[in-house]
Amino acid sequence: MIKAYKIKRELLRVMRQPKQWFGDILSYLLGVRYYDWALSQKRITRTGDQTLGDHAAIYLIYPSNGLKPSHLRALRYLNAKNYYTIVVSNLPVSEEEEQQILRYCHSYIQRPNYGYDFGGYRDGVLHALNRPKPPKSLVLLNDSTWFPIVDKTDWLDDVQKLNVDFGGAASNYGVPRPDPSEFKKMVFDYRSSHKRFHYCSFALAFSERILRDPDFKKFWTKFPLTNNKKSTVRRGEVGLTAWVLKKGYSHGATFNVASLEQSLIKLDEKQLHQVVENLIIPQDRPMRNALNQELQNLGDLSKEDCVKLVLTTIARQGVSYASAYFNIFERGFPFLKKSPIWLDDQSREVTLSILQKLNNPAAIEAREEALEIISHRS
Repeated sequence: MIKAYKIKRELLRVMRQPKQWFGDILSYLLGVRYYDWALSQKRITRTGDQTLGDHAAIYLIYPSNGLKPSHLRALRYLNAKNYYTIVVSNLPVSEEEEQQILRYCHSYIQRPNYGYDFGGYRDGVLHALNRPKPPKSLVLLNDSTWFPIVDKTDWLDDVQKLNVDFGGAASNYGVPRPDPSEFKKMVFDYRSSHKRFHYCSFALAFSERILRDPDFKKFWTKFPLTNNKKSTVRRGEVGLTAWVLKKGYSHGATFNVASLEQSLIKLDEKQLHQVVENLIIPQDRPMRNALNQELQNLGDLSKEDCVKLVLTTIARQGVSYASAYFNIFERGFPFLKKSPIWLDDQSREVTLSILQKLNNPAAIEAREEALEIISHRS
């Protein structure tokens, strides 16, 4: 029998399609022209204290509550790794905050907030590529995560060790999204050939081989900007990954999602139950309801079914959200998503508890920022 929520979801999708199609077509044809011809005139560029080098980083920020210590921590990390940084802000900052940023970057770009993260990335990438001497490697990072949130993992070193043309911190949708009520049937055959597979945009890395490809610059020059979030994900994360795969470039992620099943099976019962109890599901009510139901009798689930419950959650919600507890404490993943703090009560509590358990300087800063966000929204 078809679930009621699926019927409702499909009916709403069909009803919205004509409006969505029109908006998609309009932004696809005119979005980038509108930005380049009109909005870009409001863009401000400043020169910072850093000198140019072979390795560049674009650090995109959206400082809705002002510049935070975690922003400066990320910039100091990039400085220590000898990456010259182009900071792109989708919101204005104060003069004092701008001066703080300029100490740790080569260039600072303040732009109109159009195009979400890929709009900001576009300005930063083209700024780097249009220089007389383009960088030999390039990373894209944004402040949707607290990074680096752990000390024992060095992401820039790890992504270089992959020795691939295109690297990410993590990937999503290498398997179909299963029905939460049928999690015990989950088959986790994770593949980059899946239709919606993509590398997550909060941390991406490009080799010199890609940077020298004229089509790479063309991808960004012609990128169809839009203020529709779903379209940005489809054209950005999914579209960029599809471009890389089509061109035949090597690719990989520092967090190997395909090996998750084997890693989870190796955990003892207590560890596995902690992973299940700390799953983060901020925007998937059917999955949240299924998880809450199983949590009531978690001891009755077999180890295999516990693993399948975790994998089903990851398949639906994405690994950087769902299994943050496992990612950080079992694999030393240096990224923690911020949005669960304001998207969902349960997700907020799990995120705060992760930060409290970490209790390192970065986590203490992040927890203070999280509590400030909560107070502003209450």
